[in-house]
Amino acid sequence: MGNTMWFITILKDYPWLGFLVGLLFVAIMFGSKNLIVYFYAKNQEKKNSASTPDG
Repeated sequence: MGNTMWFITILKDYPWLGFLVGLLFVAIMFGSKNLIVYFYAKNQEKKNSASTPDG
């Protein structure tokens, strides 16, 4: 492994960078959650339409 203190030093010198990293993390987490919910709902809709006869 290596010395991980460089990351803490960067955050001390550039606090806005830490804010951007946190913002990116939040965006990825919520984005992935929304994608999972979207694809799950689409899959359920496909299953329901396949099981119900049309007209």
